Amino acid sequence: MPRVQASYMGKKVIIAVKAGGDDPDINIALAAAMREANALNVPKDVIERNVKKALDPNTAAAKELTYEAYGLGGVGLIINVLSDNTNRANADVNMIVNKNGCKIASSGSVAFNFARKGRLTVQTELDEEQLLDLAIEGGCEGDVALESPDPDGRGDGDEVKSVVLTESTELGLVQSALAEAGFECSGQLIHVPLATVECSEEEAEANYAAIDKLEENDDVTSVEHNMA
Repeated sequence: MPRVQASYMGKKVIIAVKAGGDDPDINIALAAAMREANALNVPKDVIERNVKKALDPNTAAAKELTYEAYGLGGVGLIINVLSDNTNRANADVNMIVNKNGCKIASSGSVAFNFARKGRLTVQTELDEEQLLDLAIEGGCEGDVALESPDPDGRGDGDEVKSVVLTESTELGLVQSALAEAGFECSGQLIHVPLATVECSEEEAEANYAAIDKLEENDDVTSVEHNMA
């Protein structure tokens, strides 16, 4: 289990407990975070430790932050952050971006090139008919699509057998429908590029190096791009 997954899920648990208490039977967000942690094989002691940490009034809840940047060759970068220290996150992201030949962009100037979607990783193979039936039964009215796992681009592990894309507003509905049907799954909102950008081999190599540096930071949960 990558260290970043444990850190990410620990922060999500703290956010959920701070907002709704430590009882997953009452706190829907905490129950969802626990299911997601289980799907990602995060040890139970990590979750229990962060539940206790969240009950300490001196523990600050993490905030979800999004940064936009331009990479080389006109590539757009969306940098997703979950941090309990906004000043530290701001300083770290700006430093890494600037040191690696990229440039921080104003809010919205990169994001408009992407569509916001829900993405579910499922630990069982699904077929389209089965998925559509579950989505309709769960009250979903938007489009749902079945995709293959993406170990390189999205970091899907061997346990991921199916990937489901949903409308951003219906991620919770589809996730609940899958969970109630007995499917272990983990969901998140993602940015899907509306079009991709061609860049040179050298520019692509530099952009991927910058992405690697960003994702090494504990506060950065993922970096999305529109490179072809």
